[in-house]
Amino acid sequence: MMDWKAHNHGLAYHLFQGVVLLAVALDLANCSEREVLLCYKCSVTVEKYFVDNVTIVTPLCSKFEQSSAYVIQCPYSTMCLKTISTLHLQNGQEQETITRGCAQQKNTTQVFRNRQWEQEHLVQEVYKEECTEIQSNNFAGSKIVHCYCRGELCNSSKYFTVDRKLISVIVLLSAFLLFRNM
Repeated sequence: MMDWKAHNHGLAYHLFQGVVLLAVALDLANCSEREVLLCYKCSVTVEKYFVDNVTIVTPLCSKFEQSSAYVIQCPYSTMCLKTISTLHLQNGQEQETITRGCAQQKNTTQVFRNRQWEQEHLVQEVYKEECTEIQSNNFAGSKIVHCYCRGELCNSSKYFTVDRKLISVIVLLSAFLLFRNM
């Protein structure tokens, strides 16, 4: 005679495995669709520059919102950057500014190919996914914090956050292990 509790447990386990595999497959398919990383970009002052007779404006971080007006493609980055600059004023107050953009990972070299020199662009992995404080001017009491993160639009929050995809994988693996041990 069949133990229905064990049978139902086995069905739930296999169903859960299928859901996990489907979620991982969809996540991988989504990653492969977009080859260029997207990050938020904004600055302390409005920046204007011209590319192919088109004016490109970098919006202000003081008016930051999670909208397409702040999104930029980062073809030579695997990480986004958020910089928090804090200036300690004489009256005891602090002035904080935030900038966002692509991590500077592009290394350009000259390569001799087919009897001519060509530029070759490489993306170097030189940063850790973390926030690092840099003492810029001890006399003025200012500090700069660079926060590097991986993942689409990961530099959105005021504070450093972990990539949402990483959290999803951790939750799925934890649930998998929980069902496995039941």
